[in-house]
Amino acid sequence: MRCPILALLLVLYTLTTFAAELPAQNPTPASIARQRFNQVFVKVIMPDTTRTPKQDGPVVESWVAEQLKELGESEYFAVTDWVPVCDGLLEDDEVDNRVWSGSLVGKNSSGFCPVSGDLPERKDGRVLVLVGGWDPGGGHEAKVTLVDEPGTRTVEPVLPYSARGKRKAIPGETPLAYVAVLIGPPPRERVTSHSNDE
Repeated sequence: MRCPILALLLVLYTLTTFAAELPAQNPTPASIARQRFNQVFVKVIMPDTTRTPKQDGPVVESWVAEQLKELGESEYFAVTDWVPVCDGLLEDDEVDNRVWSGSLVGKNSSGFCPVSGDLPERKDGRVLVLVGGWDPGGGHEAKVTLVDEPGTRTVEPVLPYSARGKRKAIPGETPLAYVAVLIGPPPRERVTSHSNDE
């Protein structure tokens, strides 16, 4: 019984030593590119209406509240925290950019289709942010082009759009929802080794 255990320990020790000596993988071009891009975060905010009664939810930041007030909205609530929208611009980059499930709580609450985000274009120091969904045809979206610098932020209304992709504002109709957009710095590299100070 002692001999097989000793042999097993010897094999494990040898494999552990060999694995520790292997060099780390070099980063792929896609992961290097991803580290250079600023991060984009969105937060979905619903107006307080009979169709979407006010609910408890994440905090609405003061700058978002100020912009909503400028847009004429006085009663609202957030249905998501800050959700990152990943870049689908990189090669072989398959990402799930689900921003919100579309469900609200309460017996009088409407249900919506899932909402997704996308960054279809980064060009000339600007980034195009699309957040769409809300109904089966996906005919509502918030669309904004922002300066691609950390700290850039805005609140955009969710409006219907035509099959040609043009937004169509209907006089007297209030936006279905609002989307707050915030540009953050690129993700920091993960530190995998301990410093000498420890």
